[in-house]
Amino acid sequence: MLKRWPLLVVILLCMIGQGSVSSTVYASTLPQAVIRQYELFEITFPLDEDYSNPYDPAQVDIVATFRSPNGETIRVPAFYMQPYRDFCSPSRCESEDLRPDGDGEWRVRFTPTVAGEWRYTIDGTVNSQYVSIYENRSLVVEANPFARGFVRVGENERYFAFDNGDSFFPIGENLQWSWSEGGGLYSYMQWLDDLASVGANYARINIDVPWFIGLEWAPPPGQYGESGQLAAWRFDEIIKAAEERGIYLQVILIWHQAFREYPGLPVNVPSTPPRPNVSADFDNHPYNTTQGGSLRGAGDVLFNQLAQDWLRRRLRYIMARWSYSPNIFAWEVIDSIDRIPAFVAERDEVWLARLAETIREYDPNGHLLTVGTRSFIEDIQNSDVIDFSQGIMYQSRPIEAAVDQTQLTFQTVASLDAIAQHPFLITEFSLNPWFEPTADDPSGVHIHNTLWASIMTGTSGAAMPYWWDTYIHPNRLYSLLMPLALFVDGISWHTLKISPMVVSLVFNDGMDYEPILISDFNRNFRSASLADATYIITSDGASPPTSFMSSYLYGQRYNTVNAQPEIFKIFPPINTVMTVRVRGVSSSADARLVVTIDGTIALAIDLSAGTSATSFSLPISAGEHTVVFDNTGEDWLQLESVEIADYRGPLQVFAIGDQEAGVVLAWVHHRNYTWEAVSAEQAITPVEANLRVPSMLTGSYRIEFWDTLDGKILGIDYVAVTEADGGILNIELLPIDTSMALRIFRETEAVNVVE
Repeated sequence: MLKRWPLLVVILLCMIGQGSVSSTVYASTLPQAVIRQYELFEITFPLDEDYSNPYDPAQVDIVATFRSPNGETIRVPAFYMQPYRDFCSPSRCESEDLRPDGDGEWRVRFTPTVAGEWRYTIDGTVNSQYVSIYENRSLVVEANPFARGFVRVGENERYFAFDNGDSFFPIGENLQWSWSEGGGLYSYMQWLDDLASVGANYARINIDVPWFIGLEWAPPPGQYGESGQLAAWRFDEIIKAAEERGIYLQVILIWHQAFREYPGLPVNVPSTPPRPNVSADFDNHPYNTTQGGSLRGAGDVLFNQLAQDWLRRRLRYIMARWSYSPNIFAWEVIDSIDRIPAFVAERDEVWLARLAETIREYDPNGHLLTVGTRSFIEDIQNSDVIDFSQGIMYQSRPIEAAVDQTQLTFQTVASLDAIAQHPFLITEFSLNPWFEPTADDPSGVHIHNTLWASIMTGTSGAAMPYWWDTYIHPNRLYSLLMPLALFVDGISWHTLKISPMVVSLVFNDGMDYEPILISDFNRNFRSASLADATYIITSDGASPPTSFMSSYLYGQRYNTVNAQPEIFKIFPPINTVMTVRVRGVSSSADARLVVTIDGTIALAIDLSAGTSATSFSLPISAGEHTVVFDNTGEDWLQLESVEIADYRGPLQVFAIGDQEAGVVLAWVHHRNYTWEAVSAEQAITPVEANLRVPSMLTGSYRIEFWDTLDGKILGIDYVAVTEADGGILNIELLPIDTSMALRIFRETEAVNVVE
């Protein structure tokens, strides 16, 4: 039986006549507390009862009830903890030396969001007997004009904002764990320092790994004894450090590998640099029957009631101990739910919802919720139980040859943008999913390109790189984040109606262009296309992706339920040719291919049953066009591809903006500025071009030209849009051999442009 530390308050024992139920009342002599809004109010109190497991609310269920000045009632569970002290220092040791500092104790942590006088009571039960700790105490909260509060989904439901109305645009990296031989907490503090030094504001951390922070990796299950308390103290220190440095944490609560067998790696990992052994899995977990738990198989966690009770108990403890902090950006319930054996999205969304409900119940501050999946699963990532979606993006170096990283980013984000019903982030990316890509890209060019491409294609924050400890830190790649942090500062992300937009580049005469081929259609027969979609065909692909479009154009007599015209918007830079290739026609009935360009029929041809491998070419003039493909025959025809001969120039451009507010952000990138070219020390010839931004209101625009490698403003220009310009803002660019970003503001209407 556990016995609590000596009492520091006067204890008044009394009996309350309710049958045989006794009670204990603890009377405080503490003075009235005074703190500032959004600051931590922490209460430490004794509990002189006997119990065997302080982490089991069936034995000990102590709750603080706070009543705000406006009458709102907020309940916060108390928690038991063991304080620690570091008996070493970074100057003398490679990692911390944590040892218990006094006896275990009970605490309540609470962050008031409203100024004024609060009242609170702390009471509950121990072994079903009522206990009163404090009765009707007072807490005075002073207004704090400098506090930003907690992070929420913003007004426009695409980006994030603080309680006080400031935008929050996440920029940072994964910092999922450290380990003793890798510097432990000392390394973590250095990583946070490095992030803060470049203006970053985000880190993603896993608090369910046994080698660093893992509450429940030592048996028995449902208890967080010595190893769990040591881990929890580490996270206490990380939260404090994040608060001091302005870093906001996305916290992974359940590691998927705890309920999966580690499969090993398909590659040989380099022997240096040193790294933790990440092979811990279900075989080592206390929920496993071999470790004293109740699960015979890893996937049983989705069905076993006792295991689910243990998980909810753990989540309750986490909320009690850490939900006070505004620097928790979001709780990630689990990082890769679809890797749990036997997972079925349609069924196990209920499992996820129960865990989310537990978090909502015990988190008084309503932090954002998200969930991780290896592939985007609509039933999970669009679930109402989460607040924002996330995706990951890995190439498979060194097993597979690399594809263009910038195009991959565009296509990944376009897919998310077409499917996601919440704000969305790319929370992991790298060239290599198994170890750091130092040999391929020591200077981090792929990180630079991914960061800028991600925000300029519509993500709710910058994409988050992986391999923080073995790649980013030793190669000092934090500097890649600074230009982006400077560039996004001051934009009212959460109130502007920002979305991806199509802009174009005009090159000098004689420029060579590459063709673009569209052939990644969904080729499953009877598949349905994305309803009412218009596919915007840029020089880097389609948005939404044409993989959402059926390759079958169904006829007017058969398969009519899936029959619909397919609409493309194209933007050829010069006069060129479009070639439409047909793979085949139904053997049962004829088809009729009709292609209209800007409302005029450009091609109408009958295709007899059984026709295969035929193609048609159409002239296309420079400029914007709407192209519609339809089948007015009886039965289906299948498209093989659509090719536009001259479409892709040496520069690419991505842009987002709110044209009505006169705000546009753009990134222009030289296609040859890649990690492959830089590693091979290839010379890149600068290219000149004009940027054309359509559908802009008349007025004067301020144009800022930014160097994306050092964060400096290269120059400022002012360009007018008149009625004669037809709403087109034409900007002459400096020669580009790497990349350049632009911030465009309409100066004649500055409302809601910057904060």
